[in-house]
Amino acid sequence: MKLLLIMLSSIILSVLLVGCGPAVGRATGADAESTGSGPSATITEVDDTLILVNENLASQEALLVGQEQTLGKQQAEIQNLKEIVTAFESNTGGVETSVENDIAAVAANVSEMANQFENDIAVHGQYLEQDISMLSNRVAALEDQSAFIQNILSDLQNQAETIQYSVSEISAEVEQSGQSVDQFMGSFSQEFQGQLIDLQDQAAYLNVAVETSSEVIQALDNAIKDVEDVQEELAGASNYPVTVEQFVTYDNLINDGLIGDEINSMPAPETMIVPDCTGADGTRECIDKLSSAITVDVDGTHESIQLSVTDLCQAAEIAYGLERVHGNRWDESAPSDETDALLDAGFISNSEFNVVQWTLKNKGILEDAYTGC
Repeated sequence: MKLLLIMLSSIILSVLLVGCGPAVGRATGADAESTGSGPSATITEVDDTLILVNENLASQEALLVGQEQTLGKQQAEIQNLKEIVTAFESNTGGVETSVENDIAAVAANVSEMANQFENDIAVHGQYLEQDISMLSNRVAALEDQSAFIQNILSDLQNQAETIQYSVSEISAEVEQSGQSVDQFMGSFSQEFQGQLIDLQDQAAYLNVAVETSSEVIQALDNAIKDVEDVQEELAGASNYPVTVEQFVTYDNLINDGLIGDEINSMPAPETMIVPDCTGADGTRECIDKLSSAITVDVDGTHESIQLSVTDLCQAAEIAYGLERVHGNRWDESAPSDETDALLDAGFISNSEFNVVQWTLKNKGILEDAYTGC
């Protein structure tokens, strides 16, 4: 396209130059004398014409380039639509299989998001606990600093009173000795007056420091309350309601490495619906449901406890749910039992601990009776 424009420009330029030859010759005759024009006038006209032609060609070239770009984009879009139609036609036969796979993928993604949410809550709880500890230490330090400043203020006040008393005594002695009080004060009391001014300045500074410390302590107290409110909100946002104390206790057990809070590789019967006992809410829900499925007649250890199973199916399912998260001391193939840590931290009661241990020890009996569930 550019080559055609260049050729067109050359042809027009040649025509103009040929046409100008006779005109130049005629311009040297009588016409030049009568009109007052010459060859320079004609050449100027030719130059102006060439400029207009070149400008017109440049605009036409830019227009053609834009049209070429637009045409290229349209061709690319058409080709893209052809590829989409071809792909759609080739994949039409596998729509049902693709939908099933998508549903399975969505279900897996939802489960993963739920686990990630619980992990995020646990991590966030850890950070909040650290913030509370740090703020509490800061409040204690500021309270100590405030008490120290108060003691300094008291000492300064005592010193000021002592100095005032000393000045009074000196004045009295001067009067008794018959000397001029003004003369004596001029030579001796100026130093004491300066000390008094310094002490007053220090007292004013310390008063400001005490006031600032009180404001900081109040701000830190408000920050601790806000953090505790957030912890309470996180505890209430769990899938199963737990108290803030239970939420923090369970989170501390994880941070201290006393419990793992992850589903292990222990298998469960294929026909059994095993609950998820992870997290403070999951473990608390499993313990509560186990307690509702078993009636304790006489409390005791796993060997001496007297109980009756009121919901066999639920007891069997929760036995496997707890084993897959917190282990089983009665099964050598299972991870070590972590329910001792839950008991020591006060997350579960002694009675609940004994029920859990009896259930884990008799897991095989519960599984054999699970056939009717």
